[in-house]
Amino acid sequence: MLLSPTPDATGEAHADGSTARPWAVFSVLAAMAAMTILDVSKVGVVLPIIQRSLGGNQTSVQLMVVGYTMAYALFLLPSGRLGDIVSRKKVFLFGSVVFVVASVSCALAPDTSVLIVARMVQGAGAGILMPQVLGLIQHLFAPKDLARPLATLAATIALTAMIGPVIAGVVVQLAGPSLGWRLLFWINVAFGLIVLPLAWRFVREPGSERRVGFDRTGVMLLVPAIVLTVFPVSTVSASTPIAPWMVASVLAGLVCAGLLVAHQRRLARGVREPLIDPALFRIQHFPSGVGIAGLMYATGTGSTLIITLFYEEQAGQSPLRTAAWMLPSALSMILGSWLAGRTAQRMSRRLITVGAAANSAGLMTIAVAIGSIPPNAVLAVLACLLLVTSFGSSLVASSNQVRSLQGVPAHRSSVAGSMLQVSQRIGSAFGMAIALVAYYGYLDHAVPVLGRRTLGPTVAVGICAGFSLLALVVAALDRDAR
Repeated sequence: MLLSPTPDATGEAHADGSTARPWAVFSVLAAMAAMTILDVSKVGVVLPIIQRSLGGNQTSVQLMVVGYTMAYALFLLPSGRLGDIVSRKKVFLFGSVVFVVASVSCALAPDTSVLIVARMVQGAGAGILMPQVLGLIQHLFAPKDLARPLATLAATIALTAMIGPVIAGVVVQLAGPSLGWRLLFWINVAFGLIVLPLAWRFVREPGSERRVGFDRTGVMLLVPAIVLTVFPVSTVSASTPIAPWMVASVLAGLVCAGLLVAHQRRLARGVREPLIDPALFRIQHFPSGVGIAGLMYATGTGSTLIITLFYEEQAGQSPLRTAAWMLPSALSMILGSWLAGRTAQRMSRRLITVGAAANSAGLMTIAVAIGSIPPNAVLAVLACLLLVTSFGSSLVASSNQVRSLQGVPAHRSSVAGSMLQVSQRIGSAFGMAIALVAYYGYLDHAVPVLGRRTLGPTVAVGICAGFSLLALVVAALDRDAR
């Protein structure tokens, strides 16, 4: 429930009664949220470097990325509910501290095992802090003013995911491979030490009025549902083929997911607050928004990782050159985000469909280009096509967040935001895992008809284009009520 706006010394009214300007507080929250996403994209660039530095096989490389994302997803819903019960500010600060401390462990990791565990703890910290961001933003702005900050947050996160490879490339080039990948984690620490005092000082948030229990049974079903489903997929590689235990694990995870849904429906009929409120899925545009978010994150994180690996491993580009080739796409994303932020409420569905269509068409063309043009000649073509895909994904990211949350009441904001982010993280984990399996599984194979020995990246990018096409179908079916 939003409090009545309280004017500050400048005469500006804030929904949460804060003495700071709402956009200044928003900047602090968005900065920490962006850092959690940046940690996915920048680490993807240096995976080959980390493998050479610490050793490990393809499975360990995959777990460095997917383990972070899986832990991220696990903590989103429980911490979103905990923020509603206790205090969003306190939970945000706690998650931020966990993220920063785990970043120190990542930077000092002596081997791949320690790095994988530290990355999972880091993901847990990200999952704890992120739901609080949307909940706090709901209290910063009046309902009529929420569209712009929500679109800006989505655009910031999407842009951060795109510029991560650029930052990683510059740092590794300047500092050298062995030190460079560790500095990427030290950046998190430095950034957190700046943001945390600002958050402690300026973020103000009233206690929630909804304190009807914490769904422990729901958490106990949520954890195996995610772990048993995502983990087996993330371990498949050329050296670790699909095994019967993996299929059994995924089936068991789906059973847990079914039990979780049944438990949430039963709990919603009583007085206790469920972990996942089924009523949210009766709000117009929210169910489709959850699906689109997951599919587009599977597309974006998977394709960015694969194209980065293609630049470095197939085309022989240095991290800095890879960053330079991908920089224009980040600028394209800025343009798309600006456009979506100005028009998201009026034309959200149209922007989502146009963006998903542009993204899928661009990725399909990239797959054909990789499969038919020599690696040293395809670089400029990829850079141009990435302008199209990035522009499309930025339109979808901003517009979908506004459209999905516009009908959600304030007291459910953290849980609703958490559900969107769970979909994003699971989509991201599956997208990266499946793309990496295709990339490494067919790495040395020739593309039929086209002839280049680049079947791995061709298939991987094609899979990502398929996710985007599915998002386009969901958006097209989600029509506005007359």
